[in-house]
Amino acid sequence: MNTLENLYKGNKDQVDYSKAYVSYLIDILNQLDHKTVARIIEIFQNVDKERKRVYFAGNGGSASTCGHFVNDLHAGSLRHGGGGFRLIDLTSNISSVTALANDLGYEEIFVRQIDGVMNPGDALVVISASGNSKNLVRAVECAKRQDVKTIGLLGFDGGILKGLCDLSLVVSTAQGQYGPVEDIHLILNHLISTFLTFSKKCNS
Repeated sequence: MNTLENLYKGNKDQVDYSKAYVSYLIDILNQLDHKTVARIIEIFQNVDKERKRVYFAGNGGSASTCGHFVNDLHAGSLRHGGGGFRLIDLTSNISSVTALANDLGYEEIFVRQIDGVMNPGDALVVISASGNSKNLVRAVECAKRQDVKTIGLLGFDGGILKGLCDLSLVVSTAQGQYGPVEDIHLILNHLISTFLTFSKKCNS
């Protein structure tokens, strides 16, 4: 399987590397399971219809994607009419995250925010390149105990979360290719959020 290092070794000219990187992303995008994308959109629509909440969790670059996703869905839906989505980004409250990490351990930062708080009909979206982050695994296990639908936006081979989440969309790359996986996760954010935003506008 291709890696960015191999791309660079074969394309050391800046223009050639730029073209190779874009071509690599296109190849990954062409492998996306669009039926799974559609099922994710349907879950969001069902949650919104029932006026439930969607929670987001991720680490590092994926934490940034969580915030980006929430911003695009919330601001987009309000800007275009049709009412706002009910969204909670579990990564954004730095006081809670650092307190839980400091006092209880990093593996607890998400599960302690959602345990006993979620309601049946809610959804949890975990975003992870490796699919093996212990704090996300614990959050998904907790959500499932509360009858919450779990969605994984994953990378590499999907890791533990692939089989644990109710619905998983894996951006398949070689291990360690964080950049391309995060690139595609952002594209999925824009794909999903724009569809949901415009469908709310047209159906309102």
